[in-house]
Amino acid sequence: MFKKKNILVVGDIMLDKYSHGIVNRISPEAPVPIVDIKKTIFKPGGASNVAQNLSALGMNVSLLGITGDDPELKELIKVLRHTSIKFDPVKDLSIRTTLKSRIIGNDQHLMRLDHEDKNKSNMHDSLYKKVIKHAQDSDLIVISDYDKGAIKPIARRIINYANEQKIRVIIDPKGSDYSMYTGSYLVKPNELEFETIVGKPKNKQDMIKRGKELKESLNLDALLLTLGKNGMMLFHKKSVISFATSQKEVYDVTGAGDTVISVLAASLSSNKTLKKSCELANVAAGLSIQHLGTVSVSKSDLNNAIRKL
Repeated sequence: MFKKKNILVVGDIMLDKYSHGIVNRISPEAPVPIVDIKKTIFKPGGASNVAQNLSALGMNVSLLGITGDDPELKELIKVLRHTSIKFDPVKDLSIRTTLKSRIIGNDQHLMRLDHEDKNKSNMHDSLYKKVIKHAQDSDLIVISDYDKGAIKPIARRIINYANEQKIRVIIDPKGSDYSMYTGSYLVKPNELEFETIVGKPKNKQDMIKRGKELKESLNLDALLLTLGKNGMMLFHKKSVISFATSQKEVYDVTGAGDTVISVLAASLSSNKTLKKSCELANVAAGLSIQHLGTVSVSKSDLNNAIRKL
């Protein structure tokens, strides 16, 4: 399905922690459940999850970002050890590696605790130098922006360099300003992220109008709008193509956007058309939302799902 290509992932690196337990009673100290933790699982999050998705799809992956030098980084290195990902972070001793800790009781997501030092690192020049080094052997670059501060200050420089080298850049965006993504090949906001930038559309026609305007204002080749259970909408050249979702039941949307951008990257770098790449990404997103937490969709998973359509 996909050729083995070299993909560079740059972005906000995170560690996801899932603490699973049993709830049998309410605390006498406050009206909250007491969770008896039975097991703890660590998974790559943010840009790290994108990298793992791409690795599962058979790509050669390099992962760059800014982390602390702490137990969370060591745990993330351990989690990524079973993959073929080249993990080359910039270590900033003044910040913590971003950790998202989720408490699961009786298979219900009860709470999330975030440990992060957003916008506190000043080591962007060091990160950019690593990007240039790794980009030279890359077929495509994925920017995974979770608005934690690692990527926005250098996004425009990365895009300009990639355009000079004729390397496509596709972006999973976040935040209230997309100007730094100008000139990239594709930007993929979800519905909420889209509305943060352009406002809430009145109807579908208004959504299409605002989508076209955003694509033109950022000088993009394409804009891909993901709409959850309503599928996806692709703005490319002068056309707008809608893709109906292949999965109506949603268990957990965590990491679905990472799955979409990963399959897009693998497919586009394998010289498949943009439309075909979006079709495959749409199927993959349907698979990912059937599971709790982040999951990696493999080539065999994708092939099996396509056969059932």
